[in-house]
Amino acid sequence: MSGGAVGVRRLGRRCAGIIAALAAGGATATLLAAPAARAAPSGPVDAGVPLSSAVYGTNCTYPLTVPVNSSGWVTFWEIKPGLPPRFIGRDLPSGALASVTWVPRRIGDKYLVAVQNGQASKPTPVRVRQGHGSGGACIAF
Repeated sequence: MSGGAVGVRRLGRRCAGIIAALAAGGATATLLAAPAARAAPSGPVDAGVPLSSAVYGTNCTYPLTVPVNSSGWVTFWEIKPGLPPRFIGRDLPSGALASVTWVPRRIGDKYLVAVQNGQASKPTPVRVRQGHGSGGACIAF
């Protein structure tokens, strides 16, 4: 196994601990209404395809969506192991999707996670680099 694969595995274990903490306490406290008992994200967070195709840019704007199986509040989180999770926003799903707008603030490799009724989505890995431009013409490299 390569050194990079070992690092990703360690990062994944640390991320799992953070997600468990979010699901168990902090994230559920932000819910304003009690969702159904089996409410949960039914897929990973989708951050769309950035203009640069591989990385997301700081101070650029991206739509985040996650499929859900309930109408309860969904919270979105940015997780960088070693730092406290960053709350991105919350949404009441429309149909079977919840969505918010994400503006990355710091450079680094991170995970995006959605939480509904204490259940966390599968982490979505994202790479954030310096963003250049504004509006729809924001790119990162």
